[in-house]
Amino acid sequence: MDLCIITVDLQDRQYWQVWRFPWQRSSSSPVDTSQHFDRRALLLGTFTFAAALALERSAQAEEEGGGDIKTFWGLARPPTSYGAYAGGDQKNAKYVFDYPPSWKVETVGKNEKGMQGIDCRVRNKIKGQSAYTVTFGRAGEDNKSFRLGDVDQTLQGFAGADYDLQDALVESTNKASSKAERHGQSFYDYELAGPGIQYLATVTERGGKVYAFFVKSPTKNFTTDEAALRSIVQSFRLV
Repeated sequence: MDLCIITVDLQDRQYWQVWRFPWQRSSSSPVDTSQHFDRRALLLGTFTFAAALALERSAQAEEEGGGDIKTFWGLARPPTSYGAYAGGDQKNAKYVFDYPPSWKVETVGKNEKGMQGIDCRVRNKIKGQSAYTVTFGRAGEDNKSFRLGDVDQTLQGFAGADYDLQDALVESTNKASSKAERHGQSFYDYELAGPGIQYLATVTERGGKVYAFFVKSPTKNFTTDEAALRSIVQSFRLV
């Protein structure tokens, strides 16, 4: 049994694979292995190996957020309306945001919508990151009170949608807020560092209805993905 070692260089990473091929030995002549390799097996093995590497790189690129950006068109549905929604209804959308293709849309349950105000959520399960929209009715409804320039008071109004946010508000020593004009609308932007979790948020209001968009990430992944996470938040707008 002889060995053939194949090496492949792919994006500065070297891979190798060992293939075994039989040959027949003649008792009266020297061994010439080049005449006895199964060339079809060699070609098939090389192709299979290269294809596997290509799939690995494709999966890694998707995990890192490569490829086209996806867009979610949010409906700001009433508390009694919940369930599966893929985010593609542009005609009836009330808000919109962009997110990486590796993130997946999750179904919002009855309690999440009716009691917590969550209208939609997309998630990167591999890195434990998520983005979600919370909507509340006109001022005074839902027993919520907002003073959008105040970090604690504003975010406390949304803390019921995320228990980690409650902990972050209590334990955080790094809070920041600012006001910005984007897409023809005034937004209040917030940053909050909790115990092991970082939040970016933007909140706006139209016709007395409050829209809050949160991006949440474990601190260990926040630094490397910060630019992409900020881009998600900045893409949020009303339509």
